[in-house]
Amino acid sequence: MSPYGKDRLISLLDRLETELDPNEETAIESRYRRALIWETVDRLPVIVSCPRPPSGDLEPWPHSQAVRDPQKMLFNELVSAWGTSVVRRSTIGDDLPVTIRANMGTVLVASCFGAAVEQPGDDPPWARPLASREEFVKAIGRSGAPDSDHVRRAEEFMGFYSERLAGYENLARIVKITVPDLQGPFDNAAMLRGSDLLMDAALDPGLFAAALERMTQAQIDLVHRFRPLTVNEPDGFAHQHGVPVRGNLLIRNDSAVMVSPHMYAEQIGPYDEHVMEAVGGGGLHSCGSIDHVFEHYLEHASVRSIDYGQSTMNDVDAHYRLASERRVALLRVEATREELVGGSILTRFPTGVALLYRAASIDDALEVMRAYRTRECMVSV
Repeated sequence: MSPYGKDRLISLLDRLETELDPNEETAIESRYRRALIWETVDRLPVIVSCPRPPSGDLEPWPHSQAVRDPQKMLFNELVSAWGTSVVRRSTIGDDLPVTIRANMGTVLVASCFGAAVEQPGDDPPWARPLASREEFVKAIGRSGAPDSDHVRRAEEFMGFYSERLAGYENLARIVKITVPDLQGPFDNAAMLRGSDLLMDAALDPGLFAAALERMTQAQIDLVHRFRPLTVNEPDGFAHQHGVPVRGNLLIRNDSAVMVSPHMYAEQIGPYDEHVMEAVGGGGLHSCGSIDHVFEHYLEHASVRSIDYGQSTMNDVDAHYRLASERRVALLRVEATREELVGGSILTRFPTGVALLYRAASIDDALEVMRAYRTRECMVSV
């Protein structure tokens, strides 16, 4: 890495060491914990997403460089991730937790089974599906613990983060180093098999089940491998997508939006439950609309939270009524400017929810958070 890059990181860490307050981080953790276990809160925690990352000396490195350099990756994680920015938190005043990860994209599990990993331009890495059914069968038949160059690089990055932050008293207490993205059994099998996996579900259910069983065990193995490298992650909670997750892992299940409720409940859901049960409870994430499978998500004995990619595509009020019966938390529920400024969001969702606000600009973020934080709203549940 160039001296310029190293100097940028040191400058950023020096700045955050003085700007980030451990007491504020503790207050944010407490607010999330109370909300996600459905206790009374002063207000719901909210994360603000801004349209553009910082610029100038805080402009993120191209991801194609960061994925090969832990110093650049650490810098990026602190200035721009999930549309949020740790370096802006003290200015905006939202409830963004200070989290970093080894951002290797979605490919870690798939890379352990021979999938070719590519990175076109500065897009995140992605896995090319295996060329044939025969290769797929051979891949899922592999024995032994999952491993790949990408997994080892993620471990190296996490170790570097710990070593680099050890010299900063406040940051060492504040920053949470999280498990990297491990997707979920169905999505990982789909990366290896491509769209033919849906045909397998209907025409070759034995192969489909064998694939999800192998992906399930691989994900569990990698959780146990990465978990000792995490830092400041409390038992019973994890941090993914820039938000605390009630549960020790977040399963990404984006492909579930393409299947019927029956197929999810009978052929996919049991493997999600197996993963969550094995790690002591977890959360489920899906982008898009999950209205058709939401009740099946709640049927899992080990589900503790559900994370939206686009909550506005869902009937969140209906979901909230159902989730309240099981005290399952809803994460990244999008709130409007009017709901936050006027406080009506606290009537709509008294607790059990973590909010997301998509600000039009930094000025918009400042105005909305200033109005929202001045409300002294203690709501009884």
